[in-house]
Amino acid sequence: MTPDRLTSDAAAPILFEGCFGWLHPAGGRRGVVLCAPYGGEALATHRAWRGFAGALAAAGMPVLRFDYPGTGNSAGEEGDPARLEAWLGGIRAAAAHLRAVAGVEEVALVGLRLGALLAAAAAREVGADSLVLLSPFPSGRAFLQELRAVALLAERPANAPSAVGPEGIDSAGFRLAPETVEALRALDLARMTEAPARRVLILDRPEGRAAVLAERFRALGAAVEEAPFADHARLMTSVQHAALDCPAFARVTAWLTQDMAPPGPVRTVEAPTLRLCFAGAVERPLRFGPGAGLFGILCEPAAATTGRPAVLLLNSGATPHTGTGRMSVRLARRLAARGIASLRLDLGGLGDSASKPGRRDGLIYCRDMVEDARAGLDALAAAGHGAAVAVGLCAGAAVALHVALADPRVVGLALVNPGRFVLGDGVTQEEAIGSAVKPAAAYLPRLTEPAVWRAILRQDRKASRVALGLSERAARRLRIGAGRLRAGLTGRGYARDDLLHAFQALTDRGVLALMVHSEGDVTLGELEAQAGAGGGRLRRMGGLRMERIAGADHSLMERAARERFAGLLDDLLIRIGAGAAGAVRGEGPGPPEGTGALRINHATGNSPA
Repeated sequence: MTPDRLTSDAAAPILFEGCFGWLHPAGGRRGVVLCAPYGGEALATHRAWRGFAGALAAAGMPVLRFDYPGTGNSAGEEGDPARLEAWLGGIRAAAAHLRAVAGVEEVALVGLRLGALLAAAAAREVGADSLVLLSPFPSGRAFLQELRAVALLAERPANAPSAVGPEGIDSAGFRLAPETVEALRALDLARMTEAPARRVLILDRPEGRAAVLAERFRALGAAVEEAPFADHARLMTSVQHAALDCPAFARVTAWLTQDMAPPGPVRTVEAPTLRLCFAGAVERPLRFGPGAGLFGILCEPAAATTGRPAVLLLNSGATPHTGTGRMSVRLARRLAARGIASLRLDLGGLGDSASKPGRRDGLIYCRDMVEDARAGLDALAAAGHGAAVAVGLCAGAAVALHVALADPRVVGLALVNPGRFVLGDGVTQEEAIGSAVKPAAAYLPRLTEPAVWRAILRQDRKASRVALGLSERAARRLRIGAGRLRAGLTGRGYARDDLLHAFQALTDRGVLALMVHSEGDVTLGELEAQAGAGGGRLRRMGGLRMERIAGADHSLMERAARERFAGLLDDLLIRIGAGAAGAVRGEGPGPPEGTGALRINHATGNSPA
């Protein structure tokens, strides 16, 4: 891990006014501040936003992208007071920092969705020369109207509190506090009395309402250009789609470079040691792994502690290292306050880590992610944390299991809603969701319905997928069972994807594990396929605790579900700490030497996501 240098071919993490961000350096005198969308949209577009920043820098413009206060890796919480003013203050601070560090003479603001509304509101005070609005909301009311509709229409667990209530609006694991709602309600760009910038480019979706903004800004003297944002739906739909090239971004790059003076030499500065301090915690960004291509945030207790395992937090599906609903950030800072260090990292091709040679970005369940996770263990070890507990949700759970099998430094394991237990060449998040099959009991009652049989007979796509998944699941169980019988007779011959054998190997090594499922989650079908209904024999393993969380969705977006999991993780860490203390005092044998790791088949297989 070497200090970052701000050069034209590598962005570097930065901190300013409590905000975390990335500086993409270039030699031009026109710089760009990217103002991201809100909540789930920010997660879905993170990788595309990163690529957009790189393209702008390659065109000669220094770029700063950042997390608003109380979001991402920045300081603060979403429920803190005066969030709207804090977000606008973040944009002002970002522009000032870009001018100071990159030496730019002009600043352009580029905002997407809510970020466009914020950029337009901050542009005049920032002194922006150019303003780009991508699918902008014309007012805070318009944003709130759409956010409320999306939150109410989203599928929620039974007995979950309403998404819209006195505590604010909950959407995709993020909460907009009542005070922020009221502040946004008063924000209306159509009421502006001065043009936000000299030049304005507006790219809007077909059903958008930005035409009123164009008319207003022209009336105020701005030179306004309009164009369709045909890529909007594809960009906002999913992480995988967002990883693809976006022609709208190319349109913005061309517009911003109009009349721009030729770039000079890239201003190279040594990045200082970055530390973001909180009550009881200190965070710093790390670049590590082959070619320093992997990225993570190390969160450590403010007071030095020794002898306690750290926690390795892996990506949830293709979501960046901050986690769905900022779950990984909250977990990390909570653990630090309890004296436990953690590293939340991006595996290759995800979040802010480099792309993998020969592989598309945004893929999950990739076998080479095990080596990325082991590089994370190396980074923890270099920081003085030799043992770790691997934590993963969804696809991250599969990586956590395999790194535990491969590396003896993993002394504990926490898996949440694992969609598959095997790794391969990788699949998209959409493909993983599309192949998911619930436990067989969920389908049996419907076999008495004539409509179901008609769907099966006419080879309905969904019915065929379910039937194929159930038949493949039965075949796999027979194969795994035959392997166990063979091993019982000969001492070897277990199927290479035998989950029971894998957990037995971990138990024999002394690894304590936690497996958590949301009540009724589709991933229980994969557990049934591997171990039988309800987990079968896995429940009788002494080193493994299995739990269900009622009222929880797959990604633990509900606050109560996240708190329940955090409590279960606390219990696991206490058990591991007690076991380590007992081993030091000679009260127990402790983990045996050697890895004890089972080589599980990393073929993609046909298991549900």
